[in-house]
Amino acid sequence: GESMFHRVDDASKVALVALVELLDDHDATLLDCQWRTEHLASLGVVEIPRPEYLRRLGLALQRPLPAAFR
Repeated sequence: GESMFHRVDDASKVALVALVELLDDHDATLLDCQWRTEHLASLGVVEIPRPEYLRRLGLALQRPLPAAFR
């Protein structure tokens, strides 16, 4: 699994929320978390079937990259 090393309790939750807000501010449409864990599910992550993921990925890749991410 992914490392969740942190020095402050719930730091990973704060980091994920900040990332989601940043992506939302730039009209991002997809965040791939790789795995749906209970921890991520508690933060709102949902699993989608592979065909739906590939469809959404294709649409997301057609969008221009926001300047903040270049």
